[in-house]
Amino acid sequence: MSESIASPRIDVGDDVLIPDVEFCTLVLGGANRRTAKRYEREGLPFVMVAGRKYRPLGQGRAWLASRIKVRKAPQRHRRTS
Repeated sequence: MSESIASPRIDVGDDVLIPDVEFCTLVLGGANRRTAKRYEREGLPFVMVAGRKYRPLGQGRAWLASRIKVRKAPQRHRRTS
């Protein structure tokens, strides 16, 4: 099967399933599908439909956003005179 065949988006409740390739392009900034596969082991949601891998757009974005880590700002030491 060719990857160039357009796979339809599938509406599921309040989310939409998009093909894995499209998810990698839109959400992961063009990352390779191997990167998405690694993220699966870390919890990135997916579902297989008719032999094709789809990812929920909203849930995938939420999962990615939950991985953002914010460094704590170093405490400033007050000088006492």
